[in-house]
Amino acid sequence: MTVSRAAARRPLVVAFVLALVLGPFVAWQGAQGGQSRPVSAIAPQGIVVVGDSITARYNNTPGDPGQAWWSVTGRHFDATVRTYAQSGSGYLRPGHRCSGNRFIDRPDAFTGDAPSILIVEGGRNDWAKCVDGRFVPSTNAEIRHAVATYLTTLRTYVPSTTRILVLGPPWGPMDRLNGRRITRIVQEEARAHDMEFISTSGALTADRVVDGIHPNRDGSLAIARRVIRALES
Repeated sequence: MTVSRAAARRPLVVAFVLALVLGPFVAWQGAQGGQSRPVSAIAPQGIVVVGDSITARYNNTPGDPGQAWWSVTGRHFDATVRTYAQSGSGYLRPGHRCSGNRFIDRPDAFTGDAPSILIVEGGRNDWAKCVDGRFVPSTNAEIRHAVATYLTTLRTYVPSTTRILVLGPPWGPMDRLNGRRITRIVQEEARAHDMEFISTSGALTADRVVDGIHPNRDGSLAIARRVIRALES
């Protein structure tokens, strides 16, 4: 069978065109390690967040009223974020109204793949401990022991390549007395364990919370700004 020269050249022309179109894309994919998004400069191994409802009850949807502070932070740095959070929990108190767990009861946060950054957000619920399923006011010594134990655990299990940040408990206008005493304990223990402490004092003003405790969008953005500023410093 006789094949014309034009027909014979057609596969070569198609291959040439495909190379022009796909070549830059393949090269870009190779440069990115096969990923569809650039690698974060500040957190190439991602960010892990351990927290309470101020982390747990919010989402990762940009622009949504319920977008979380950690979502805003992660997207600012183009970093993936994994959260280990439970409403009502803390260093001392189990979540879900005493039926859940504490920060230290989530080992996947500190024994799994090591992130570039680990952020601890909490303490707001530790004004009380659980006794027979009821909330009973906690002492300073009990709070300090729980915070120290958790931070020591992080120092033991998390590699030195991970940057650990401890947030002062994001505290709204309610119960300021407990806010001051717990924040002071968390700050002192963070410094004692040679960890970065981020103050959230004044972030959750009355117009930035929905119930005196939990942030609205402006409140989540205010927390995110504190964290972003600390990470960029």
